[in-house]
Amino acid sequence: MGTSRFGALSLAWVLIGYFTLFDLGLGRALTKMVAERADRVGANELSSLCSSTIAMVSMLGVLGALLLLSSAPWILDRAGRIEDSAIKSEALAALGWVAAGIPLAVATAALRGVLEGFQRFRLLNAIRVPSGVALFAAPCASAAITPRLDCAIAAVVLTRLVVLVAHAVPAHALAPIRIAAIHQRWAKPLLTFGGWLTVSNIVGPMIVHLDRFVVAAVLSSTAVAYYAAPFDVVSRLLLIPTALTAALFPALTNLQARDAVAARALRRSAQHLTFATVIVVVSIGIVAARPALALWLGPDFATQSARTMQILLVGFALNAMAQIPFTALHSLGCTRQTALLHLAELLPFVGLLLLLVRHWGIEGAAVAWTLRAFLDLGALTWMSRAMERRVRERATGALG
Repeated sequence: MGTSRFGALSLAWVLIGYFTLFDLGLGRALTKMVAERADRVGANELSSLCSSTIAMVSMLGVLGALLLLSSAPWILDRAGRIEDSAIKSEALAALGWVAAGIPLAVATAALRGVLEGFQRFRLLNAIRVPSGVALFAAPCASAAITPRLDCAIAAVVLTRLVVLVAHAVPAHALAPIRIAAIHQRWAKPLLTFGGWLTVSNIVGPMIVHLDRFVVAAVLSSTAVAYYAAPFDVVSRLLLIPTALTAALFPALTNLQARDAVAARALRRSAQHLTFATVIVVVSIGIVAARPALALWLGPDFATQSARTMQILLVGFALNAMAQIPFTALHSLGCTRQTALLHLAELLPFVGLLLLLVRHWGIEGAAVAWTLRAFLDLGALTWMSRAMERRVRERATGALG
């Protein structure tokens, strides 16, 4: 595809993922509410809860798609820095496909919430692994036929449609999704939990992916390619805590109300397991970064990106560890606290990112990202321990 098209493709991946914020935290709220009710209410009530939530997020996904389409000219002219006019024309068509992918991504997140609430983790992993591979293999297959950017994005979106169906079939079997079951009474409890989570859903992905857009704006779309290639590889580390926290969240939600000590022990076990796994992967990655990039993308990419990849590996290890206290706080209902933390991090991170990218290029972006991940881990760990202490003290006082 060439480095310019590859850089634009990486931005499109980010846009599809980022616009899942339009679920307003309802997917996570649905997981919590299903986990709390799965053993206590009838099938009709669960069907109503799941049908209502999916209807809400689908409408929000369409709204996100319309917003992206209306802002497409600005994205191309101001944020993309695409120099080639032919590629710019392809990018405009590609944004149409990106918009089509947003409702699919948002609805899939809600359907995943149903399966997580019922704790169908074996099934979720059976879907997640091949779908994760397919979302990268689809544009690769497209590129083997044509280098066009819009064709690559179309392949991604069509793959997302298949992933949606893979989630919808088992979710419907557990809690039938029916238009007749939709009821407005679920809106308030869902939005109450999801409201502050929406702030995290807006700011969190912005913090995670803002570096690419800063690199594109300050440097070029070619520089984004050199940065995005190691970033996308290293970000696969988050599959470890993502798989773990998917199971951890409903389990902690259930335990917090019954046994705070057991919940704390479960959180610590998850943190130790994550650390033991991530430290091995990161150590191997740091040593193998340069030869692996040379083998995959050629010596030029290895020269430009190897050090960036090594720095990002440290940052993603810290970010992976932070997912455990983040999940523990949400299981306690502390979405407001995590949202405020992300808001507090945003502006300092933007300033640091701009400063380091201007002075050190893509390596500066990696350093800024890693420093923010370190501070985020420290703050989330302190907050989760403080909240766990409060829960134990309340439980002791109630018993007294």
